[in-house]
Amino acid sequence: MHILLFGASGHVGTGLAKLLSSDHRITGIVRRPPAAETSYQPLVVPRWVDDADEVISELADAKTPPVDAVVAAIGGWYMDSPVLDRGLAKFDTDYEAYLRGHFTACAVSERLAADRGTGRLTHLAFNGVASVEALPGSGGISVFGAAQKMLIEVAAAESTTVDFRELRVMAPIGGDDRNDLTGGVETIGLAEVAAAAAAIVDGADRFEVSTEIGPDHGGENG
Repeated sequence: MHILLFGASGHVGTGLAKLLSSDHRITGIVRRPPAAETSYQPLVVPRWVDDADEVISELADAKTPPVDAVVAAIGGWYMDSPVLDRGLAKFDTDYEAYLRGHFTACAVSERLAADRGTGRLTHLAFNGVASVEALPGSGGISVFGAAQKMLIEVAAAESTTVDFRELRVMAPIGGDDRNDLTGGVETIGLAEVAAAAAAIVDGADRFEVSTEIGPDHGGENG
């Protein structure tokens, strides 16, 4: 299976590519060339968030095989001042990094599915606990994570060619130094996250639009 991975250079994306590359071909969309060897074939598209057509064009130029699934591990994590104190400029930055990026990735999936001609394409978007809980200090993530959840649900309801799915990771992912684990907060390993993602990508029809994983959620469908 050929997987197109958005967010390939991030903590989650890098881990996913490493864990999935033994069974799948991974093409990672990145803004700049990686500084080191990667587990994915990098495809440099500096303005991909602004132009879905540029992603399609670069894929064609690279002569990659048809894409079977798209995985969007976009965004990240931060702890900062209250969302309204951060100001409009940072709010716009969060919008571009999260919701706008996911919108473009969804648009790419629709285009790729149309170009395939036969068979449905799977689109898997990652989300987190901030999308369903208001997390002080991470307000932008909560706002745009909640909007992303609805974006995927609407896209799933409207699309006739793409199986839109969302995987909500309801615990900090292990190995990410940005996480505050004060008080013994449980984490979830990248291997478990990758296994859940692979299951959805390999059989999207077995899953509802939303799936949650974490210490208290296992692999429940939402």
